[in-house]
Amino acid sequence: MKIDESSFFHLYQTYWKKLYQLAYKYLGDVYRAEGAVQEVFTSIWQRKDKILLEEETVENYLVRAVRFRIARSYSDEIRKTKKMDELLSRQNNTDSHTEEQILYTFLRAEIDKLVNLLPERCKAVYDLSRNKGLNNREIALNLLISEKTVENQLTKALKFIRKGLEQYPIS
Repeated sequence: MKIDESSFFHLYQTYWKKLYQLAYKYLGDVYRAEGAVQEVFTSIWQRKDKILLEEETVENYLVRAVRFRIARSYSDEIRKTKKMDELLSRQNNTDSHTEEQILYTFLRAEIDKLVNLLPERCKAVYDLSRNKGLNNREIALNLLISEKTVENQLTKALKFIRKGLEQYPIS
């Protein structure tokens, strides 16, 4: 059967309700069911010059077309859900990262305040160790003191800093 305006109208009148009921059964939503059926009929109308339907198989064709639209709807929904989950995950990671960055900045400022309260020699040893990355031997050579003194000064500095940070619950 070649599709013209009257045959299209006949198809629509004959099968719309049945196709709508099928779509509603699977989609459970009036608007989505109407949309699926409407898409099928719109597609047929747009391809009316190229499509040739047989009267014996037209109902099967329409039912398959609606089922295909339903399946595509599910697929689109799954894809959207995955995308939303991914975006939410990224957002949570970003929020967590921002929170960590703020906490780090705050703690860094607190540590710097505490380091400034250390005696000069102790402060110099701590700075060379933690900020410049020198080992105890290099610090001893640099400051012309023994390695044992470097160890004692670092221990003193770290103990003082830990004590000053006890008020902050750090996991």
